[in-house]
Amino acid sequence: MLLLGPVQHASAQEGFEAVQEQCVACHGTGVSATEDVPSLGGIDAYYALLQLVAFRSGNRAGDAMQALTAEMSDNDLRAAAAWVASLAPPPVPEAPPPADASAAEGLAQEHRCNTCHGADYRGGKQIPPLRNQREDYLRKALLDFSTEKRLGSRAAMVEVAQALSDAEIDLLARYLATLP
Repeated sequence: MLLLGPVQHASAQEGFEAVQEQCVACHGTGVSATEDVPSLGGIDAYYALLQLVAFRSGNRAGDAMQALTAEMSDNDLRAAAAWVASLAPPPVPEAPPPADASAAEGLAQEHRCNTCHGADYRGGKQIPPLRNQREDYLRKALLDFSTEKRLGSRAAMVEVAQALSDAEIDLLARYLATLP
């Protein structure tokens, strides 16, 4: 697929520049201040592009994102992905880690979160970072996977999330969001 070619610099794409303010309004400039909306800092350009394509095609749910990407060209999506990749990862939040962080760490190891998301939970080329992501967004994503509201190309996430209780989801979300 031609779309998944090299990611271009955002400044070269006027179409993306026209909607960039809308991206910042929800996602911030790396750190989201909007409930249930992910922080984008630290996300690889390739992963960002895959998600943008999925939103545009309707293969990933999200009314606002589907509407925003619907008219974007392939080059606009590449420019948006390059912009995402330029954003610094979120800083360590000021919220304290959960009191039972060792239980949360054990839960993350039991469910092999580090197998896909990396030993430091910073993700990779086709996997999103979890470290210091918004706690509410991590909780929402896990709940969406557990109820099969979100499937995407990660069937393994459905299996993992369905094995977690709501309390375990809360614990994992808090742990990953507050990793030092």
